Amino acid sequence: MEKIRIKELVDFRRKSDKTRKKTFAQKLKTRTAKEKKDEDSGGGNYWIISSSSILKVFKTDDPDYYDSKIDEVSQKLSDTEIDNTKTMYQRNIDILTAFKDFDFSDLKPITNLKYRTVSRTSQILTVKGFPLFINPDALFSYTINGKDEIGALWLIQQQDGFSKSELGMFCEILYRFLVRNYGADFQISENFCTVIDTCGAQRITYSDMLSEGAIFLIDETLEEIQTL
Repeated sequence: MEKIRIKELVDFRRKSDKTRKKTFAQKLKTRTAKEKKDEDSGGGNYWIISSSSILKVFKTDDPDYYDSKIDEVSQKLSDTEIDNTKTMYQRNIDILTAFKDFDFSDLKPITNLKYRTVSRTSQILTVKGFPLFINPDALFSYTINGKDEIGALWLIQQQDGFSKSELGMFCEILYRFLVRNYGADFQISENFCTVIDTCGAQRITYSDMLSEGAIFLIDETLEEIQTL
């Protein structure tokens, strides 16, 4: 079975017509690897300008970078005559502008931060027989009060954005990814397990989900797919 992106689970839940849901479920269960690209890039490189810039600011704590990047992309926008490219540049500029006031300070520890590489083999998490693809943008460990902890940041993009419950699906599986792959060596941080919807400039942490009594939807969604 080909790996399944969390966006696809969101798309499945959004379908109201039972016939369409069944068709989509059958596609997820029967497609082969050659039918899809290897990376969960969220629509190719359409959002790479904004997502890579946001990630850089997250790592460097230098929000002034947004201004220089906006200037750079604005020049590219002026130089191109291709309408689709203009739209892409403008949407990325809009995201960068929105993130100029976004606060990352409580999404990672202040000191002792070590960024780690996410191995390709760890990106597939099998849940109820389904291979789910998790692709965090930043994985970091640190020591606090004598304990080794680990957290992660996952930037997701979609033009129409995501609802809070949909965003929670990404965060739920990100936390399970951390537990499965790093739980033996680290304490998993609920506060620093974060998903950000860059198009909507909204965020959620695993601790938010717990404190707000969020409904965890991954297992429920996969069980519904199994029955169709």
